[in-house]
Amino acid sequence: MGNKQKVDLLVIGSGPAGLSTALHLVKHDKSWADRIVIVERDSHPRPKLCGGGITRLGLDLLKDLGIAYPLPIPMVEVDDVRLVYSERTIHVRGKPQFVVVYRSDFDDYLAKLVQQSGIVIHENEEGKSLQSNEKYVTVETNKCTYHARAVVGADGSNGITRRFVNGPGQPNRVARLLEVITSAPENAAHFIDRFAHFDFTPVDEQLQGYAWVFPANINQQPSFNRGVYDARLARQRPRASLPNILADSMQTHFNEPYTTQLAGHPIHLFTPRNRLSVPRLLLAGDSAGVDPLFGEGISPALAYGKLAAITLKRAFQTGDFSFRDYRRRVLVSKLGWYLTLRWIIAWTCYHLSGKRRFMHTLWTVGGLLARVWPEPETLHSSKFHE
Repeated sequence: MGNKQKVDLLVIGSGPAGLSTALHLVKHDKSWADRIVIVERDSHPRPKLCGGGITRLGLDLLKDLGIAYPLPIPMVEVDDVRLVYSERTIHVRGKPQFVVVYRSDFDDYLAKLVQQSGIVIHENEEGKSLQSNEKYVTVETNKCTYHARAVVGADGSNGITRRFVNGPGQPNRVARLLEVITSAPENAAHFIDRFAHFDFTPVDEQLQGYAWVFPANINQQPSFNRGVYDARLARQRPRASLPNILADSMQTHFNEPYTTQLAGHPIHLFTPRNRLSVPRLLLAGDSAGVDPLFGEGISPALAYGKLAAITLKRAFQTGDFSFRDYRRRVLVSKLGWYLTLRWIIAWTCYHLSGKRRFMHTLWTVGGLLARVWPEPETLHSSKFHE
């Protein structure tokens, strides 16, 4: 590769984690804009498989970056999260409890903010290999060879940075996900009553997760984002048939035959034992690990970005690029508590979810907690956003 470039910080991947890292750095000090290069294998707006849910954790982080609510992109507010098992439903309410965005729109919006701050994003440039020494990390892409003093790996569950950090033989928890987007009438109950549907009934069919239905605004049209999430934490259990479960869900809840082509991908799960860094390279977002209970990725990715920015500022101030404090910083943070609690719940519940008595007990306890748990502060009240 003839083209070579030296850079203080190279961010690989321009999803929420990589963009959040950059935005938090320039918020701290505008001079970072000249010190960061972001490489992205696709170009914005690019398609991305994702339910599109942003919880209060993510909305708080966007507010911290100066992004006002409601978000300046098409979104749908969800005030009622319906957790279903068999004939039983738990309602978790808030105004909103979370919002649904189209990932292509959301990532494109954040990328434009990053570019407006002066940071360069090199699109259609894919990382091919990594090597490191005491002074820098060498990253070879299809267009350039970078010598970076530090690297943020935000290139997703299958990216080269996660493989580099974990090395051969390291345990890897990977969940499965299928997704389909279909049109919806604007007067559909999901929009009028502002609810999202999480159906855990398919745990009776070996699923370690749920089937979801989210109301969405995609290309200025009311739509349904539907899919199936399978955490696969109990590896000894038989694999669930995700296409069959999704087809059954569409038939049961919408009386629609399954006719649409599915899209699917694996996602790397968070556990408290995940390796998050090596000298001069740290992981953020899906590369570091998503929420194992619901497969939530956007809000944790934004939080990883903030923690990565704090760690990087410290490293450049002290000259210590070991990043040995990064994992501890993540685990003791609000994000760390959030993900660790969900990992404990997921590990316990998905190992026992094949037992109907356990599931009914869980729904009884969950229903009682939902009734006494205080609703979060109201953020906004609006209809379907154009």
